[in-house]
Amino acid sequence: MLVTFMHVIIHIYMLKTEQQFQLLIQQTLLDLVLGTMASQSQSEDKAGPVLERKITIKNEGLVTSIEKRLQAKPPSVSPQHCIFRVPERLRKLNDDAFTPQVVSLGPLHRDKLQQFKAIENHKLHYLTAFLAHQSSMALMNECVDKLKGIEKQARECYAEEIKLSSDEFVEMMILDGCLVIEFFLRDDNRLLKDNYDPLFDNLHFHKAFEDDLLLLENQLPFIVLKMLFDVVNNAGSRKLWDTSFLGLAMKYYDIENLHLLHEPKHLLDLLLQQYIPSKTFKEKGNESPKRFRIIPSAVHLWEAGVRFQRLPPEEKRHRLDVSFEKGVLKIPVIDIEDQTESLFRNLIAFEQCYKHSTYVGDYTTLMDHLIDTESDVALLRRKEIITNWLGDDGEVSDMFNKLGKNVVTSKDFHFVNLYNELNAYYRTPWHKWNATLKRDYFNTPWSAIAFVAAAIGIICTIIQTMQAFQEETSKA
Repeated sequence: MLVTFMHVIIHIYMLKTEQQFQLLIQQTLLDLVLGTMASQSQSEDKAGPVLERKITIKNEGLVTSIEKRLQAKPPSVSPQHCIFRVPERLRKLNDDAFTPQVVSLGPLHRDKLQQFKAIENHKLHYLTAFLAHQSSMALMNECVDKLKGIEKQARECYAEEIKLSSDEFVEMMILDGCLVIEFFLRDDNRLLKDNYDPLFDNLHFHKAFEDDLLLLENQLPFIVLKMLFDVVNNAGSRKLWDTSFLGLAMKYYDIENLHLLHEPKHLLDLLLQQYIPSKTFKEKGNESPKRFRIIPSAVHLWEAGVRFQRLPPEEKRHRLDVSFEKGVLKIPVIDIEDQTESLFRNLIAFEQCYKHSTYVGDYTTLMDHLIDTESDVALLRRKEIITNWLGDDGEVSDMFNKLGKNVVTSKDFHFVNLYNELNAYYRTPWHKWNATLKRDYFNTPWSAIAFVAAAIGIICTIIQTMQAFQEETSKA
């Protein structure tokens, strides 16, 4: 400012006219204004980075944390996931139904290997026996090579990251896979088994092992089992077994005439496909309206005239092939055993985690609504729809009444149409009257004869009365 002022004084002294003086004053004022604005701008420019730097320093920890999480490899989400941890809301209802008793298969229960030490030693024995079916010394190397080739696919079957090295993972798959295959082979041909084999000769061990094979968290990828079976079966000049691993597994689980929609993801998925309805029943279910009311229990339906008929097991129908026509409710036969609850719970857990429809959940919902008390179980047992190997009808009733707890129901309930038909039949008074008449007066041949005789007697009495009345009238 001082320099500018001195500059003005010098110029004033040198000016010769008033016009020049005015021009000088205007230029000076303009320079002063522009100089002030430039100074403010520079101050703001200097303050800006400081403020920005303060903000950056203040949030630096949070920003760094988020950036690290973005840079880290996120958990993979793959459509190939088919082996899951059981959701806690389902596990807490019956932890034993999801927990291995004698064997750990796959990575999810490897922390229990010490607990299952006896079966871990047996895995080595079964591996040796399985490879010995062919006399090729290169079998082990081929198994390892083939498994390395599908390792990525096998890992993707598990919904969580498997923190095992490649060698550890492949070794686990070979040991566990060969155990399952050799077990099926020995069950199919008992001549293959040893003089004493605890998996067959120890009844408790055998039953527990069978149960453990169908736990969701104990599943092995089907591609692994199929590959190991094919390597050994095709190693020689001719095939050892005239079947596939799928055929062997279906024979073990007594599954026949089942049209598979896809190759199973694992053994539990194979059993699940028994609950996928046949095409006719599936199309009928898809046409169903969305709204429905819960149906009365089996006893109440029977009292209203509904007749129950079993679909015999030899027809090998799907579990969901349930139909209602002309007052007859047809239901496929179901065997209730010690393993049944565990199997249902694992199938339901698989459905809840996987991407397909909830057919097993729909089936257990139907059975839950049909069964309120042990009287309903007794009725279905008398009609040979239920075979109760538990012996206690109350246990069966309790099982079905608890299976649906904490299960997320599908909006596309498969039995909506069936429910509406049953409810319409139940609400029709004539059906109840007709059922009461048959039950109370025609339940045995002698009751029917007595009823007919009584009816004839009443008719005869009426005729006689009318004749007598006519005679009296004619006399009068």
